[in-house]
Amino acid sequence: MNTIVSTSCGFHAVQNALKHPDNVEVLLYDVERNDLRLKELAEQARRSQIQIRATGKKELDKVSAGVRHQGVIVIHTTGLAKPSLSLEEYLTQLERVPLLLVLDGVQDPQNLGACLRTAAAAGVDGVILPRKKGCPITATVKRVAAGGVSHLSIFEESNWNRVMTTLKNSGLWIVGTDEKAENDIYSTDLVRPVALVLGAEDKGLRRLTRKQCDQVVRIPAVGGIHSLNVSVATGIALFEVLRQRRSPLQK
Repeated sequence: MNTIVSTSCGFHAVQNALKHPDNVEVLLYDVERNDLRLKELAEQARRSQIQIRATGKKELDKVSAGVRHQGVIVIHTTGLAKPSLSLEEYLTQLERVPLLLVLDGVQDPQNLGACLRTAAAAGVDGVILPRKKGCPITATVKRVAAGGVSHLSIFEESNWNRVMTTLKNSGLWIVGTDEKAENDIYSTDLVRPVALVLGAEDKGLRRLTRKQCDQVVRIPAVGGIHSLNVSVATGIALFEVLRQRRSPLQK
């Protein structure tokens, strides 16, 4: 992966970024802002020997490219650290029943960030994103994820067919989601090793992705709206896995 520059903006995102100081190049802060939280972040950066630069709101607005920054930004030398292991190698060294999240072409950075935040909260073992046919990890994604990116093993993959084959060969049951599916998620056994697959906001799962799923399920709705936002669906699906693993379905 080529070295690129990315940012984390706002108190919460910066606080989480500073937990991984090796990935931070410089902390920028608004010299005219008198805020105890900002001073604490600057002191944390100083202890980690991170470069600190006082600047003005005008430059911060420019660096953040319109993302709300609250007067503090960190600049990373890499947008997303390249995993030290391939996806296949990573799956073989997992010591618990794995839960992976596969996002098949989510386009909106707000949605992607929310999905990643939820994935981190659910303790997923890995997230798989398409390298080209989806939203990249941007400053907005990181801000919305509120530090979630730093807590996840994220794989950006180009060969989607190989991804699905690798998941199957590693013993994962691939479960896609579709509002029109016959079976619902609550009657589906998710205690086994699972890769949950959610599609793009407008089109859902791509045809070939759906074809490679072992099972496609729906999240049942009782109101007049049957289509859920992808980040909401992600949260429901992931935490249904956790619920079942604490209290498995009765056979």
